[in-house]
Amino acid sequence: MKFDTLQQGISFYENYARVSGFDTRLYSTKKRKSDGKISLKYCVCNKEGFRETPRLQSNCKKKRPITRMGCNARITLKLINDQDNYIIFSFHEGHTHPLTTPNSAHHTKQSRNLTLAHKKYIMDNSRANIGATKSYRLMKEHVGGYQNMAASVTDFKNFQRDIRKHIRGKDAQMLIENFKRKQEMCSSFFFKYEVDDKQHLIRVFWADAIGRKNYASFGDVVSFDTTFSMNEYCMVFAPFTGVDNSKTCITFAAALLYREDTESFVWLFEAFRDAMSACDPTCIITDQDPAMKIAIERVFDSSRTRHRLCMWHIMKKVPEKVGPTLAQNEDFMSEFCNCVWSKHTEPEEFDELWSSILEKYDLMNNTWLQHMFQIRQDWIPSYYRNMPMSGVMRTTSRSESENNFFGHFTTPHVTLLNFG
Repeated sequence: MKFDTLQQGISFYENYARVSGFDTRLYSTKKRKSDGKISLKYCVCNKEGFRETPRLQSNCKKKRPITRMGCNARITLKLINDQDNYIIFSFHEGHTHPLTTPNSAHHTKQSRNLTLAHKKYIMDNSRANIGATKSYRLMKEHVGGYQNMAASVTDFKNFQRDIRKHIRGKDAQMLIENFKRKQEMCSSFFFKYEVDDKQHLIRVFWADAIGRKNYASFGDVVSFDTTFSMNEYCMVFAPFTGVDNSKTCITFAAALLYREDTESFVWLFEAFRDAMSACDPTCIITDQDPAMKIAIERVFDSSRTRHRLCMWHIMKKVPEKVGPTLAQNEDFMSEFCNCVWSKHTEPEEFDELWSSILEKYDLMNNTWLQHMFQIRQDWIPSYYRNMPMSGVMRTTSRSESENNFFGHFTTPHVTLLNFG
């Protein structure tokens, strides 16, 4: 049998192996010294030969299965001297192992081939934080069984690995290009970014048309909190969260920051004001991060925006600050919580109640409680009674809820493309 090219001969033997029920691999090659053309090419069964003895006796943690069984099945393709064609020079048919049955033929290498549909399915699922193994199982249900998959779970894993390897180091630029395309398609999409001296992305902010429209309607009170372990570069994810008229969490905008310092927060809040047409919120709720406090005072108009501290973060520190004895005193904790959380108490009544509790439990000299009393206008509900939405958002729990929601779609191993 004659073949026009060497690849035709190799494809012929691979098709023969697929029908017969075994896999192949390319073996040794001989070239002519005169012109360097391949004169002999050996294609063998994938179970040809034996593994080296030291490799079998190694102390590696993951043992590779023994697949070589000394099979002699092979084909030799030879170049015709006066032509560029190849012929079958020798053929050995016998195998030293059982061949694959028709029911399991889909597991052979020749029967496995990732199609464009497979690749699209893997990439779409990866955006939803669905790994290769789970994607393989889901697709098996769609196509009606493993026999219809035409691919293995290893093929799915290898493709996802190759994609990550391909975009590693390029995902920041790809993210920015993706934002530019979105802005071209929709002029209401806003984004801003900044790089360092080495052209590394250190800050990026974005807000789509829906988020900006929601802010115009429900942006009176904004909850802002950061979260970690959302990407492989350890960049901090920072969404701006609000509440709509049905008390549902909505995201106005989001950002990725390399550092949580004053400079980064100033840049972020300025980008937020630019995206929202310099319309400041009535109230912005954060934790007690000093860098956030300084940045808010610099960027937002103090006559328009009040900075409110998260009550939950403050109250979580109470047991530690008052000591283990009072922390286990149910009467104290009940009186203290009623004093702090009540929104029906007048400011003057709160001051008297706070002083009576501290005097009753001998906490007048507690420096932390003294400091919290000095900044009571920043976190006590009594001082926010006349502010819209003050009763709905007294903590950053809305942000915590949103961060938990986004955490279902990200892991510490995802790239920046998952945020685009």
